[in-house]
Amino acid sequence: MSKGFEGFECMYGQASAEWENPNNNNGSPPTLQPFLFHVHAIDASHIRIHVTDFHSNTFEAVRSLPQLEDLRDDIGVGGSWSEFVDYLIASMKSVDVKLLLGSPIASSKLAGDNDTQFAKLIAQKSKGMPLISINLDKLTNIPANDAMSDLSLELFKAFTSKRDLVVKEQERCYHLTRSLSAEEV
Repeated sequence: MSKGFEGFECMYGQASAEWENPNNNNGSPPTLQPFLFHVHAIDASHIRIHVTDFHSNTFEAVRSLPQLEDLRDDIGVGGSWSEFVDYLIASMKSVDVKLLLGSPIASSKLAGDNDTQFAKLIAQKSKGMPLISINLDKLTNIPANDAMSDLSLELFKAFTSKRDLVVKEQERCYHLTRSLSAEEV
């Protein structure tokens, strides 16, 4: 793989959300909704990560090749660029992706909401391996709606693509079974 994101396939997953300081809320922390994330290439030299609960919290991070090279150096994943990208993909596809949310802002605590201004996505290929930690920026209003819309539409496209592959495979199996049955007669 050349240094870039040509052919980078979208990734989707669920991040388990937790508060950075759960005891910093003068009582029990607000309950969190489930979060989904979407990682995709914007172009050959940038990736974008959207994370949302489809309610009041939507976050984004855009990383360039130089920023990801810095991340690679920071976490200590050696080897080639393609090995780092493979590690990034494996980490994001792991079952233990976490979303660490900053403390809720004061006005949202009064309203009973769980609004926060910052978050961090943390992924790890497996226990004992280096952590990938990416700071996320809060999106609001139209950008947040656009991010949720993009995630939903891209997830639907991925679903229909996989469904079509399953249908084709089922048809192929059906035709093979018919061919075998015809040969036995």
